Amino acid sequence: MYMNNKVSIVKCEQYSDALESVEKAVSLIGGIERFIKKGDKVVIKPNLVSKKKPDEAVTTNPEFLHAVIVLAEKAGGIVTIAESPGGPYNIAALKGIYNICGINKAIEGTNAKLNFDTEFTEVNYPEGKTVKNIPIINPIIDADVIISLPKLKTHAMTSYTGAVKNLFGTIPGTYKAELHFRLNERRAFCSMLVDLHECVKPALSIMDAVWGMEGNGPTAGQNRYIGLVMASENSHALDMAACHLIDYTPDEVDTVREAVERGLVVPNAAELEIIGESLDSSLIIKDFLKPESHFNLLKLISLPASLNARLTNALASKPKMDYSMCVSCGECARCCPPKAIDMSLGKPVIDEKKCIKCFCCQELCPKKAVMIKRPLLNRFMLKFLR
Repeated sequence: MYMNNKVSIVKCEQYSDALESVEKAVSLIGGIERFIKKGDKVVIKPNLVSKKKPDEAVTTNPEFLHAVIVLAEKAGGIVTIAESPGGPYNIAALKGIYNICGINKAIEGTNAKLNFDTEFTEVNYPEGKTVKNIPIINPIIDADVIISLPKLKTHAMTSYTGAVKNLFGTIPGTYKAELHFRLNERRAFCSMLVDLHECVKPALSIMDAVWGMEGNGPTAGQNRYIGLVMASENSHALDMAACHLIDYTPDEVDTVREAVERGLVVPNAAELEIIGESLDSSLIIKDFLKPESHFNLLKLISLPASLNARLTNALASKPKMDYSMCVSCGECARCCPPKAIDMSLGKPVIDEKKCIKCFCCQELCPKKAVMIKRPLLNRFMLKFLR
């Protein structure tokens, strides 16, 4: 059980101020030397979900990453940047990600190395509630210290993606699709994410909340300026604070709810120890847009299990193609865990009977051509029940 529910919050108006803000955020929870000793192999794990430019606010900003590298090296750490992005996990994919996301520039002037080792290890984790064996990329296995750099964003499947969800990028490429397919119900998937986090156990999480993403994230939403850096050694506490900041309750985000139920974090944000900026009403963003898939009628009404199951498909949000933006690249079909997308007609066609609503197609579409469609009945009834 985590006993430390301390989260630091520091203002950062622009990424050129990242070094000062990151250093302050980490100093408020004990300083970088508390986490890194001279000679430690430090792996920094940013959010590099797909090939997106820094100004799209999808991935960890390279200036933010650079600041953390400088801080880690100042403490004597030997730094490697590692990530398994969405899609294939191979050298060509990593080169493309590092280039487009600005990570090549992030390491300039430092001794940090980019990871190109695409091997992984099957880790036995008997303490897991949902998964007992987890494939994890080797640089994470070999690290003395893991620092996670999540981005504050909404997420179509999980409503929110932050410090715990960021660790999904320690699982190699196609194994992510396998887990989506096996654990296609949101609660089970989020329970797996908590298992994964507890297996990997990053020493420190520092959140890029300077620019985040709202709406239909994690890649197709809208940029949202927040102007903050947040840090904690307890990723669950960091996620609870970030969720409170964008007006989610713990019960609305299953990774946070699961952490509360397991005793990994205090039950609500009011019990967190916040240092730096106060997490009060002046900081909370009440109009932060949630993904369409977040608004689920079944969260608000109690029904018999059999009827609930029947209604789930009828009321659940679904991915839908916007053919005016689609370029028929086929990326959605390649990344679809249940292989529910057919390209035989030269354009993607979704088989709704096969679709598991993981929204990987929406997340990894390079042209934002996959929309989230909420059924009319869902929208109509929510107006009267919310």
